[in-house]
Amino acid sequence: MYSLKFAHLILEKLPEAEVYEYFIDMRAFGKGYEEFFQQSKSMGVNFVKGKVAKIREKDDKSGDLILRYEDVTSGTIKESKHDLVVLSVGVLPNKEIPQMFKNEKLELDEFNFIKQLDELVSPSLTSIKGVFVAGAASGPKDIPDSILSAGCAASEVAVYLNKV
Repeated sequence: MYSLKFAHLILEKLPEAEVYEYFIDMRAFGKGYEEFFQQSKSMGVNFVKGKVAKIREKDDKSGDLILRYEDVTSGTIKESKHDLVVLSVGVLPNKEIPQMFKNEKLELDEFNFIKQLDELVSPSLTSIKGVFVAGAASGPKDIPDSILSAGCAASEVAVYLNKV
């Protein structure tokens, strides 16, 4: 979704631009995301189901970039020419956070994000009393979900401080 939003911004400012999204698996999971994906298609974003393998500068000193990719649908290796390539990777957890705690162990989930003890009832609680999690520290989130998560964490902090 991050890259789709960037594609939208580019096409709003430069409607004549050709924008390509190379992807392996499109996950439009949140509220309104599928509509946003369809709107991106209608704006002219070109979607290519392919694994990018290599990017090199064209030999003719034009500055053009040659993108080599595997077309996932046909299984063939293809190349395409672009003026600019932006690589977008998945969200990764901060591996330094658990090291901040010397006397207690901060539990992580299977993807190494901070584990939420009870995702439905108290999503900001962690394995360490008095330590709360919010936003993308517990996994990839969009802005509305991050805001909701921050409010939940703030409420848990208030409850915790009233007990201390």
